[in-house]
Order: sequence, then C-alpha cells, then structure tokens
Amino acid sequence: MGIKPYLKRSFTLIESLVVVGVIGLVLPAIFSITFIIIQQQTKIIRLQEVKKQGDFVINTVENLIRNNAVSIHSTYPFTDDNEICDNPAVGAAEEAAYFKDKFGQRFRFFVPAGTTKVASESADGSSIDLTNSDIRVEPATFKIRCYKPSAYSSSIVEISFNICYAVGSSCTSSRPEETATLDYQTKVVLKEY
Repeated sequence: MGIKPYLKRSFTLIESLVVVGVIGLVLPAIFSITFIIIQQQTKIIRLQEVKKQGDFVINTVENLIRNNAVSIHSTYPFTDDNEICDNPAVGAAEEAAYFKDKFGQRFRFFVPAGTTKVASESADGSSIDLTNSDIRVEPATFKIRCYKPSAYSSSIVEISFNICYAVGSSCTSSRPEETATLDYQTKVVLKEY
C-alpha cells in the first residue's frame, strides 16, 4: 500500500525514455538549422556588400563617361596622335587610359598598383577610391576598352570587372559561405559634341 501513492506521482521508465529520445532527436536538429541559418546570413551580408559596391562602381564610371567624356586618349597630355577609338578601321577594342571632358580636363578610372581597389582620378591628379578594403577588384579583371563601329557613329566604351569580398588576401576560401563574387559588364556610347 505504501508504494501506490509513490507511483502516482512519478513517470514510468518508458515515459522517461521516450522524452529523452525525443529531446535527443530534436535538439541536434534545432542546432543544425540554427547553424545553417547563421552561415547563410554571412553569405547574404557579404553578397549585399559586393553588390552595393559593384553597383556603385559601375554606375559612377558609366555616368561620368556618358555625361562628360568627349574623347579617349592613351596618354596625357592630350594630342590628336594619342586619341584612340576614333578610327573604325582599327576594328579591335583598344584599352582606354584617359578620358577628356567637354572642358578639356582629364579623368580616368583604374586599379592603383599594389592595391585591389578601383580609383577615380580627376584633372588635378588626385584620386578617390570607389571601393573599400572589404572588396577586391583584381587589376587584371578591370578593363575599360573602346571601339568605333563605323565612321559616322560614336565611340563605344566597354567596362568590365570582377568584384569579390576579400577573404584575407584573396577571394577564395574553403568555406563557401565566405565567398561572394560578381561579374560586371556594360557599354556606354560617347556623346558627340
């Protein structure tokens, strides 16, 4: 008789094992789902930063060239001899170095030696970085080329680059959630003044 009140206040062994088993199955699943969500958040945040800075670079370069450039030159100071993309007979795209604006001033876009940032240089020789240190643009991928399809058409400028989130000193990582890379490419038609 003394045992019956004690049994009514506790769980049986089978009930306890079922509860422990359910917790043992559910708890690791919850932890793995949480871990996967955190990994994906890292990927999303890095991809957002790459997209934001890539869009800024492509829009800045495109708008400045479209609204200001009147000719393209291989070197500075500007002469008729170093003007490029003015002859449709050349055919192939030429590497653009300097742009001349409607006021005769120069500007250009480049990746400075020893860095992985895109910079814009103005007429006074000062340059401003268009990307920050979290982002890498390899100098070999940053291309501004131009060509003239026909004698009576405007020159066309092609802009292309590969931009990625910097993981240490490169864009690669053994963890896929740490990498974020985008390719950008566009064309701009120069205005004829």
